[in-house]
Amino acid sequence: MIAPRNNQKKDIFQKAGEALDRAVMVVSPERGLKRMFSRQAYDAITKGPHNKQKKKMPGTGDSHLDDLTLAELREQTRDECRNNPIAKGILKTERNGVIGSQLPMQARTEDKEWNKDAEASWKAEMLDKPCDITGRFNFIQYLRKAYLSYRRDGDFLTIYGEDHLEPIEGEQLGTPFGRNKEFKNFDIVNGIAYNKTTGRIIGYYIGHAHKKYGYIEQDSFRNYTADRVYHMFNPDRFSSSRGEPALTSCLDQLQNLIKYLNAEQVAAIVNACFCMFIARENEYGFPDSYTGGISSDGKDKDTEYQYEKMSPGQIMYGNANEKPYGIGQTRPGTSFDPYISRMLSIIGRPLAMPLVLVALDFSGATYMNIRLAYQEARENWQGEQEEVVKPFAWQTWCWHINKMIRKKVLTDRKDKYAVEAQCRRWPYVDPWKDAKAEEQALINWNACRTDQIASRGGDFEEITEKRKNEDQKIKAAGGDPEPWSKNKGVTKNE
Repeated sequence: MIAPRNNQKKDIFQKAGEALDRAVMVVSPERGLKRMFSRQAYDAITKGPHNKQKKKMPGTGDSHLDDLTLAELREQTRDECRNNPIAKGILKTERNGVIGSQLPMQARTEDKEWNKDAEASWKAEMLDKPCDITGRFNFIQYLRKAYLSYRRDGDFLTIYGEDHLEPIEGEQLGTPFGRNKEFKNFDIVNGIAYNKTTGRIIGYYIGHAHKKYGYIEQDSFRNYTADRVYHMFNPDRFSSSRGEPALTSCLDQLQNLIKYLNAEQVAAIVNACFCMFIARENEYGFPDSYTGGISSDGKDKDTEYQYEKMSPGQIMYGNANEKPYGIGQTRPGTSFDPYISRMLSIIGRPLAMPLVLVALDFSGATYMNIRLAYQEARENWQGEQEEVVKPFAWQTWCWHINKMIRKKVLTDRKDKYAVEAQCRRWPYVDPWKDAKAEEQALINWNACRTDQIASRGGDFEEITEKRKNEDQKIKAAGGDPEPWSKNKGVTKNE
């Protein structure tokens, strides 16, 4: 005899449970109704996409971030981002806060003409047309997708080819099966080759990952020297060779919150359905109108009750003097909103993202609360810009400049790699108040115009030159380039 499989066992248990429900309903329709509602709610909660078992991740450093564990973490996080709107939304909010829609690159060599040519070549080759190997994305589009992949999966790689950037997602970096102990001069840890003497990274192994175990398939890998690959990740420890997904520590909370929301939705739907109970005053004689004259006791030939359908709902026949209770409960309860807010705060904590940004709900928030929330989030965003975005932008600039020199578009220089990436700065919460604060900072000599302009992604010299040209054109047309100074009673020198 062949033992039934797991899904067959589930079918057997489900049919047995349904048979028991029918038996209970014959004896007591009230209890049968409660069992039916309970089973409906249980099935809705437990059969969703958010109930996969998760493996606990023990250890520290690289011991808990091996090929297999990383594969499981990536799958869990990707599953949440596919099915959980909260997970997907907060990662996109963070991406938009860190990257924005542009990343101006300003050459800083001593030759201003060379700087203009370098910036023009960057615009022509990296912004005005696709720069990746697929021929679809310019640098800003590539960077936005790369950053989102890095936060979702834990890390992201870019291979610098002859003319294009090649994106490599986390599962493509791994140890080729059976080759981690093959070499004498270097070790391979999670697909990264380290010099045994110095500990320096010397190369990467990239290929097709095994669907189940996370290792790179033996016949698919390619090895690249470290200078051709940029590894985008932000480790928590010096000993870590790979990064973990940003949502790792709050996966349980994300899944539990969605389960709770699903349960409340099911309860609200059940509560909204109208159920009519027909109670008998004596044991015999149902009125014919309720069964259409099929039987005098409301049952068919198999002694099953005949139900009159309602939409949405059902007519149930009770025993003598039996009436249901507890059907008209109000959902959700008073603790619903406070619980959701607290859970969202916990979920946003690993990303240093306050509640108003996690939920993108600013109702009831004051100007001061929103400002403090943005200040807290921007501290983390600035750290990501300094540790992740700027190094990648600089490395890509160096690759581009070398390519332009090979093509003789630019001349070679010792300071050719001098560049400043103007990472995104954020709009004012209250434009008037913040502008007045910047004005006061200038008056008190606590800031300079160069820094204030750079904080919004601009260049002081470029803006000065444009303003000068504009003033000349306005004066030539007989206009006043600074009409506001007269209204304030402020002279040009002031």
